[in-house]
Parts: sequence; structure tokens; C-alpha cells
Amino acid sequence: MKLSCYNRSMSIETVDGTVTTTEGIAQSLINYYADGGKKARYLSYLVAGFSITESVTLAKVHLKSIKRWREEDSNFIELEQKALGELREQLSNQLIDIEFTRNFRLILAKDFQVLFKDAQEKPLTDKEQQYLLTIRKFYTPEQLARIRQLVSGKDDTGEAFDFTRTVLTIRLEKEERRT
Repeated sequence: MKLSCYNRSMSIETVDGTVTTTEGIAQSLINYYADGGKKARYLSYLVAGFSITESVTLAKVHLKSIKRWREEDSNFIELEQKALGELREQLSNQLIDIEFTRNFRLILAKDFQVLFKDAQEKPLTDKEQQYLLTIRKFYTPEQLARIRQLVSGKDDTGEAFDFTRTVLTIRLEKEERRT
């Protein structure tokens, strides 16, 4: 059984014809049931962090069906166990990456709008002027190095990038500047 990575161009539809980012990513991790049927929906909710009971409810299946699938399909049992373990961790990492990147892109677009307006020497509103003063402190060589680390997945020593450590370092630096 081969598990696929998330493909941003992938379009997986739910029963009502819509797909959330989480469901699409979760279902892409379970390509054994690529037809998107009830098994895939149930497993995708498990991967997304829902309990078995919640997944049964959200996938609109009966617990009896789950028990029958377990008895009749050895692949299902294996995938269910992976959905509760390694796939759940893989999904959470992908969701964090996707959500962070998406939100960061929106922030950069807003920054560009205000910076471009200022560069054209057009008058800024009070709110835009305050925003400009706030964002200037984030456009430093140190911040660029941190962004490059995020994108590359490695820190300045070549080690795997540790997001938690970086956030704590930034927080400590802010606290040191205040004192």
C-alpha cells in the first residue's frame, strides 16, 4: 500500500459536493480508498483528529458498518490503525505548513499594498500609517534569515528547523528588548 503526499491541485468532493482543506488532505493520505466512499470519509475524519464515535457520526456511517469492515477487510484495519497514529501526525504537520503559508501570503500581500502606496508617495490613512510603522520592524536581515529557515526546513546550522524553538527564541528576544 502506497500513501500519497498532499497535492494542492487535488480535488476531493464530499457527499454534498464540497471539500474542506482538512478533508482533502486527510483523504489524500488514504489513497487506498481513492473513490472517496464511506470508508475514505470515515478514515479521513479519524486522520483529522476526531474520535471513532465522532468519525462515525460525521461520515454518516453506522458503527455496525465499521465492525463489518474490520471483519471483512484487513486493509481497512491497517489503515484505521495508521489513521489513529502516523497519518494523524503527518496530517497535522501538513495542515500547520499549509495554514501558516496561506496566512503568511495574505500578510505579505497586505504589507505590499501599504508599502507600495507609501512608495508612490500617496497619502496614507492613519490606520495605514500605523500599520507601516508596525511592519517596518519585521523587515530586517534577521527576519529574512528566519523566513528562509522556515522555507528551507533547516536552521542556520543545517539541522531540521524547529518551529517551537524559533517561536520561543523570538518571544525571549522580545522580552529582553522590553527590559
